[in-house]
Amino acid sequence: MPINSSSVSPSSKLNHWTQAMATWPDALARSSFHADRAEYKEAAALLRDFLKTASDRLEPVLELSRVIKTQGYWRDALTVLLDELDNLPGPVGTATTREERLGIQMRIEVCRLKLFVTASFDAPLQEAEELRLQTSDFAALEELEPTTIEIALCYSSMRVLSCLHHQPIAPAELEALISWLRPTYDRLVAASRHRESFEILQAYSAFLESATRVGITTLDFETWSGMMQRFLSSPDLPPLFKANAMVLLADKASERLDEAYLAEIETSAKTIYIDQGHAVGVMDLRFQQVSRALKKGHQYLTDELLDELKGYFAKYQTSDSMASYQTAIHAFLAHIPQWLAFELQMSLSHIKDELAHQAGAVFLTHIGRVGLISMWLAHSGKAASAVEAAEALDTTLREGDCRWLRGIAPYLASQAYSQLHDYRKAHDRAARAVEIFQETFPSDAATARNALLQAKLELYQQNNSDPKDLEEILSFADTETTRDRAAGLTLQAAQKTEMIVVQIRTLQTEQRRYWMERMLTCVNELESDSEDGDIRMAGLFQVQGMELTLPMKETDPKAWEPCLACFDKSVALYMKHLRFVEAANTRQMQSCAIYRWFELSPSAHLLQRCLDLIDISLDLFREADNVTFIATASRWRSIVVYTGWERGWMVGDKTLTALQDAENAWAVERADMTALASFEAVSRRQQFTSLKGLRETYRRAFRVCQIEGRVTELWEWTQKAKARSLSDQLGVDSLVPAELREQVIQDPTRRELMEEADALSPRIAGSPPEVRLRLRGELEAIHKRMAQDTLLKAMMDIKNGTPVGIDQIQQLGSQMKKCSPGRDVKFIDWLEHSNKLWVLVLGGEEKTPTVMQCPVSPDEVAAWKQEWLDAQPGEVSAFQEDDFYSEYEPEFSLRALDGLVAPLDQLTKPGDLVVLCPTGVLHSIPLHALYISDNVPVIERNPVIYSASLTTFSQCCRRGGWSEVDSGQRPAASVATQWTLTSVLQESDDRWFDPEEQEDVYSLISNTAATSDAKAVTGTDVTRQFFVEAMQQSALFHFHGHGIFDRSILADQSLELADGNIAVRDIFDLKLKAPHITLVACDSASQGIAAGDEPLGIVTALLCAGAGSVLGTIWPTASRTGRCFTDEFYTNILEQQKRSIDVSTDVGGHAAIIDLAEVSQRAVLALRRNIDTRHPYHWGAFVLHGCWFMSQRGQHPAD
Repeated sequence: MPINSSSVSPSSKLNHWTQAMATWPDALARSSFHADRAEYKEAAALLRDFLKTASDRLEPVLELSRVIKTQGYWRDALTVLLDELDNLPGPVGTATTREERLGIQMRIEVCRLKLFVTASFDAPLQEAEELRLQTSDFAALEELEPTTIEIALCYSSMRVLSCLHHQPIAPAELEALISWLRPTYDRLVAASRHRESFEILQAYSAFLESATRVGITTLDFETWSGMMQRFLSSPDLPPLFKANAMVLLADKASERLDEAYLAEIETSAKTIYIDQGHAVGVMDLRFQQVSRALKKGHQYLTDELLDELKGYFAKYQTSDSMASYQTAIHAFLAHIPQWLAFELQMSLSHIKDELAHQAGAVFLTHIGRVGLISMWLAHSGKAASAVEAAEALDTTLREGDCRWLRGIAPYLASQAYSQLHDYRKAHDRAARAVEIFQETFPSDAATARNALLQAKLELYQQNNSDPKDLEEILSFADTETTRDRAAGLTLQAAQKTEMIVVQIRTLQTEQRRYWMERMLTCVNELESDSEDGDIRMAGLFQVQGMELTLPMKETDPKAWEPCLACFDKSVALYMKHLRFVEAANTRQMQSCAIYRWFELSPSAHLLQRCLDLIDISLDLFREADNVTFIATASRWRSIVVYTGWERGWMVGDKTLTALQDAENAWAVERADMTALASFEAVSRRQQFTSLKGLRETYRRAFRVCQIEGRVTELWEWTQKAKARSLSDQLGVDSLVPAELREQVIQDPTRRELMEEADALSPRIAGSPPEVRLRLRGELEAIHKRMAQDTLLKAMMDIKNGTPVGIDQIQQLGSQMKKCSPGRDVKFIDWLEHSNKLWVLVLGGEEKTPTVMQCPVSPDEVAAWKQEWLDAQPGEVSAFQEDDFYSEYEPEFSLRALDGLVAPLDQLTKPGDLVVLCPTGVLHSIPLHALYISDNVPVIERNPVIYSASLTTFSQCCRRGGWSEVDSGQRPAASVATQWTLTSVLQESDDRWFDPEEQEDVYSLISNTAATSDAKAVTGTDVTRQFFVEAMQQSALFHFHGHGIFDRSILADQSLELADGNIAVRDIFDLKLKAPHITLVACDSASQGIAAGDEPLGIVTALLCAGAGSVLGTIWPTASRTGRCFTDEFYTNILEQQKRSIDVSTDVGGHAAIIDLAEVSQRAVLALRRNIDTRHPYHWGAFVLHGCWFMSQRGQHPAD
């Protein structure tokens, strides 16, 4: 045992210990002196020196492992023991000698350390049980044998931990396992064995904290408090033990102690720590005080406090006090409200995660990541990041045996999928969590069943399911509520009843009364003064308020008082427990009730009252930075303000600002989708942008702009409404203009932030999923700081795909004109509003767009498409067979749509480059084939390029390679220089095959490659692997073959290759170097278009993968037609490239400019002139998307 260190001063001890350590007691005393002061390195070094010559090694090795573990390095502590374990004799039947008991102590300590280091329970617990039996059930405790005490403490702690996270045992059995604590403690205190006494005090406190969860009833605070007072009253208690005990008492009993006494013992402890030279004791105490203060009120969290604590963090690192550092972080985080200081919480959680990783404690790492994922979910709007982390954790834990962790991972994934509105996956993950928890963890199983019920309800409402489905859901809820109440899980039962009452508005009167009564019964069964009871009662008041609101027909204020009073009561209960987000949500519900009153009795006063309540809610949501609630409240506020505008009570500026706030909030909620893989990110963003609420926001903005003649703002809102999912994804890898980047670099602070962000992005991409959540948190914190700076925000806008403004389009147009002198550019948007189609035209150097209504309605276009373009699989469309009339005759099918481009005759000039941005059904229409004037299609009058939006067009042009913004320089060369031409035309059972056509196509590919210094690969050599590698290394890539397009499953659109198909979802994962890609394949440029002009198809996939431009067909075409187009296209490319190189050589060797818009125009017109392909079905299929040019550095190809 260590010597009593209270009788001599530290300085005299140090002088004494400079002499050689002849015995183990001397070495132990010296190392304990340092370890007790958190000088772990010194203590470990002394023990290692002693072990170099020690013959009796068991105790020194155990002490070395204990010091290292106390410092916080679990894996290293385990390694120390494992290295020694081979020297131990084999297992014994019953340990009788001290050496045998030391061997058992070492082995059982290995079991405990393995549990933390591997997060595996079964094997360590089984071995620990066998070791316990070798001690005859701790029989030597009666003799106060030191080794047996340590064995019993170790085993008991393992069993309690297992009950919490792996395999609960009967409470009576667990109580028996720890029944030795109190009597052993009393005898140890009487014997002045202070170190062991304090260890039991710590263990009793830890077990007491877990008592409710594991069902222990034999432990109580009063007993522990008495034990603590007896310990502190020991006459020979060493100062540091006394200080540690006082700090433990202040931590565990702060709410029960008199304030004066609490201050007294903390002051005494601080004095002892200073006098004894404890490395971190004062800091540990300070963090404990901070945690206690935060629990009382979040206003204590100030900048001054944070600066103070940052200094302590640095000292923890310097002293390498890992365990104290982790404890301090945990104490600090424990009482920061979930809605407050999210960035700070993330930062602290990331430190905690890193410390657990350094400690080598995999179990603690998993527990920390569960907390981190929960934090992201509670914050809301971060579900994409959370779902990736939860799925990664789930995958990792499937290989383990820790039941609670294995259940909580799919539960968290379910919560994340629910926030993403993917209720099918939410249902599946919740069901798996229930299966894992089952009866092992009944409380967690009941909570997982809540998530399962939530998913069932959402799926029912989402799919407009059969009434029988509702009956099954109600039966499930009824059964589970009964089960919960029988098990004493009243909170979960109350939550289930609340879900039914709130979410199922179609319940019949008797059903609603039944569930309301069940809800009230559950709430009344909760402890009335408990937080859970108050929160559920608050929920009940919410429900009652809504129940009174919905059937209300009265306009008398007195009739509304009971309804509004319910919401007031709910808010009061939430505020009692500082549940600000829930209180704000209740105020928003109250505003909905007042809006209902307004609908019955319209008045400016009621509408303003409604608006005031929403503003209260929004302020709280913004303080909490809760993205989802901000989006919901902002949308509701915009509706109220718009209603006021319709009645003449609100001005247009204020209305558009409210609508813009709502749109911005949606954008923030959508932004987190970058955490997902590219295909899933785009598809989930499309789900967000297709939501009815957002589409209604755009509709309202269009109407305000239209009625008030705000043409410029109408144009800006049009950009916001189009293809946001595509522009968001393209923005991720966007190049920042050199001029902007140079301005940022000139300022050291800006440069540092930019470099930090740039460095984190590839780290995130290259890290395993379980690490990415922490790194994304760091990146988000940096982005928030960058958003405060004008230049850095401009850079972020580019990366975020923020919709372009008129100034940016003017700049782009001016730049395009410099590259093509004498040719103007016109940017053309179609907009659908109020069942009319409008065209907006903006010249490249114009400050104000022009808007005109098209003489064709959306319904007429949809009907035309259904009649002429739609066809069943394997059948040809009516348009393909439409050869009864010449295209010049007014009866020809396309002539019915010429009105869509008629306004362009006045608003553009022949030769202008026109950038066409369709909307809705117009994405399926060959706008370039419509007549802009008498017998002149758009493509004959103007070179044409298509784009989902002007934002994506701008992004593709930037990707194409301008090295300077608005500098007049020509584009820089692509990193890739290889041109690759490929074709696969293979025989198939379900398709006619022409070997002569195959030979003609392959010959064309070979000849074209020979004249353009390109690589030609055809037939069986065009495998999936080759296709992917070649496309990723090419500046130009051509594919001639078959495309498969199923409009019902857009993600399965694919290209046929020699050894299988490559689908849209596969293409999203490629990393291209801004090449131009030509696809001569059926439907290769055909896009599925969701609400919000959201495209999803091969073109979208290629642009998201990094393509600069894509040329394809919007309906099936004959291979022969594609062959003719290819011949014309590359002939024109080579001619233009030669001219461009000749010109660039004269002006200083800039890269060759290939005007793809002009090249594709010439190729299309050549088809139109050919008698075999003059029908618009042939030449109208070819469309160019993305950038209007491509560049290639070097000499022009050989003639």
